[in-house]
Amino acid sequence: MLGGYAAVEYGAARLVRRLKPGFPWLIMPGDETPAIPAALVQRHVARSFDPELGWCRRPGEQGTETTDSGRVGYAMDERARRRNPGFESEPATVACFGDSFTFCRLVGDDETWPHQLSRLLGVNAVNYGVGNYGLDQALLRLERELPDLEAQVIVMGVVPETVARVHSYWKHYFEYGNVLAFKPRFTLGPEGLRLHPSAVRRPEEYLTYQERLTEITRLDPFHAGKFRPDILRFPYLPKLVRRARRHLPVLAHLAGGLIRGDGGREPAIRAAFRVVLRDNARWTARLYADPDARGLMRALVERFAAVCRAAGKHPVLLVIPQLADLERRDGGSAHHGFLAEVSPTLRVVDLTERFRRDPDRDGLFVHGRLGPHCSRRGNALVAEALSPVIGGLLTEAGAGPALPQTIR
Repeated sequence: MLGGYAAVEYGAARLVRRLKPGFPWLIMPGDETPAIPAALVQRHVARSFDPELGWCRRPGEQGTETTDSGRVGYAMDERARRRNPGFESEPATVACFGDSFTFCRLVGDDETWPHQLSRLLGVNAVNYGVGNYGLDQALLRLERELPDLEAQVIVMGVVPETVARVHSYWKHYFEYGNVLAFKPRFTLGPEGLRLHPSAVRRPEEYLTYQERLTEITRLDPFHAGKFRPDILRFPYLPKLVRRARRHLPVLAHLAGGLIRGDGGREPAIRAAFRVVLRDNARWTARLYADPDARGLMRALVERFAAVCRAAGKHPVLLVIPQLADLERRDGGSAHHGFLAEVSPTLRVVDLTERFRRDPDRDGLFVHGRLGPHCSRRGNALVAEALSPVIGGLLTEAGAGPALPQTIR
């Protein structure tokens, strides 16, 4: 029996080491404090490093992304907002801040929900979305842009997972392998919100972050609560069993791809990544059930509303579900109680139930290597849900929209 156990341990060790190079979500002891190559830092600094926000889009940036349907392009304007074709010369009446579901990854500039909202209302809805932002980073960007922001309505668009993102200080401890993603974060104490600047505020600090590891791990609850329990090391079997719901299907998908060869590798990686996303969605649900986590989120929403109103602007909180949220047994409803708590503070538009009921749910999303995002049709549903809310606020502000146009 002992010999059989040793053989299984040896096989598990070899399998993990074989699969890990192509899938950073399998983590081993060395991943707790990985070296960050200088060349990787240089590319990041040139493309997106931001000492205040962690990362941000660059003015005039252009790029392409690969989807299952082919490649799509995006372009940023001179203020690092996503291009809004046909509305570039119009004053910004609505400003949209948030994450990649606001930026609208994997669709063209004329398929985003801010663009489709612009067409519905006949006004310019500018897009300040940035991939992987939490509510905290999007709020800080809003506060930075506010002195020059002419918009009268501010939409804060986030996915439910934002409750996890606002607790991250180094995203690597929640999104394994995302080693460049140091970010600021807020904590909530008796005196209210306290902002902790990013642990990396100068490019050279990427190479010496280990010197600040005590502070990083203290401010990032996922290091002890999520990252360390997921580390695979000898003895492997107890760890595989303890996190069987995550580890076993990930290993099965990746091993299957290895057996099938080059043609099966990419589908296997995507299938394994979907397991990871579903596991993250379970974390999200647990955080919404945690009073302290909800308290931090509530304080951030209240700050967003107060900042907008102090500037004479109308705040709207928009929640767009990820596909992994809809695949949960509760249908992605974990955040509903929280939204009910903050709804007296500001307008809330939650698309979760609308997406869940859609007869062609898969058609609401387009797939890429970093997971599914809203398709053109999914973004159209977002725009259609927002249109009457924002139209009413603009009328209230004395800047009524033009006659709605039909999105085809």
